[in-house]
Amino acid sequence: MPSLRLSRFCRPEVLASIRPELLRCFLEPYQSYFEGRGFDLECLREHSGVETRRHLSGILMAPTPEVPPMLVDALYCIHEVAVDVNTDQLERTVESEGVTLATNPSLLEIALSLWIAAPEALKGIHRRGLTTRRRSYVYFSAEYSAEGAFSLNNERVRQLENCLALYFKRKNRGDGCKVYHYSDEHEHSFLISHGELYRREAVWEEGRPGIIAFRPKKYDAVVYNSFTEELGINAPTETLREHYRRQFGFYLFGRENHFPSRSKYTLEPLLRDREASLFTGDVPEIQWARLSELSYAIEDSTPEVRTHKASDVFIALERHRHDVPRRIRPVKATFRLTFVEQSKSRTLTIKPTNIALYSRGEDSPVIEDWLHRRGFIVRSKVTGHEQCEHLLDID
Repeated sequence: MPSLRLSRFCRPEVLASIRPELLRCFLEPYQSYFEGRGFDLECLREHSGVETRRHLSGILMAPTPEVPPMLVDALYCIHEVAVDVNTDQLERTVESEGVTLATNPSLLEIALSLWIAAPEALKGIHRRGLTTRRRSYVYFSAEYSAEGAFSLNNERVRQLENCLALYFKRKNRGDGCKVYHYSDEHEHSFLISHGELYRREAVWEEGRPGIIAFRPKKYDAVVYNSFTEELGINAPTETLREHYRRQFGFYLFGRENHFPSRSKYTLEPLLRDREASLFTGDVPEIQWARLSELSYAIEDSTPEVRTHKASDVFIALERHRHDVPRRIRPVKATFRLTFVEQSKSRTLTIKPTNIALYSRGEDSPVIEDWLHRRGFIVRSKVTGHEQCEHLLDID
């Protein structure tokens, strides 16, 4: 069995930072597994030494085939959830679940305590985090204002779930699926858990080769923003994104084509406004923006796609202006954005008509605000892809 790759949680110094009685309580349901690996949980006392933690770390980092699946789930879930961005959510959930904490607990200890007392609550935080961490969404805007038309309750979610389950079964993805729904003031997030195509892999177990067969679990994400009236979809294939677009339109608003396949993003401001399209003075969270890559199609008798890459593409274009044809159609742009009080810049890639890729998904609200102010987000409702498919000039 491969290692769990939970380097942060399983390091000896991190294990040493957890109160021994809390760590022992967390591991006690799997006591027989640790005894089989030669580790006595009673060794986890207030003054247990470095060798004890190192021994435990080695067991966690190199599990055997007998490792309890629930232990693997617990380690993975806690490893993913116990990060600073989840602090408020963890504290709110601890309070709502009535979990008693020790004095001055660390973030990792809060996550451990929540798992011990209410594991499903911690799993819920983890699932919700999967939707916010997604970095690549394809967006669809509503054709008409839907004020008052939005309809969603538990029964509606179950109907949507059953419909998607039939689709996955027809596509040989196994029986059933699960839709998890989370809502904020203007945003409804849906995490869809389902099976993938069956997989068979060669393994080496107990000194001889073998084959394991299994169906992997997959998560997709769909987000509806009632303020912008947009549906964002994170799914691996165009066919699946199209299915989600139609089904969520129907089950949320009663119309399969409530979110038509039309454009959200345009790169016209880069060619129309040049450097001015990168202005950040009206978005206080962003210090500066640079265009680091621009790809464009030349549509003449011999069509081709060219790409410019530089620390600042506008400076490079100015230097080699005579090499750039006048009539081009931009197909991709990559920006480097530096946030205030952040030394490392973030990457943003726009691919008309509907694709935006962020280096960090939690930056989405600020980046969307900047894109809207600079005109990279199509403002008017149009038919088809008119806003992004026409030819643009470099002057």
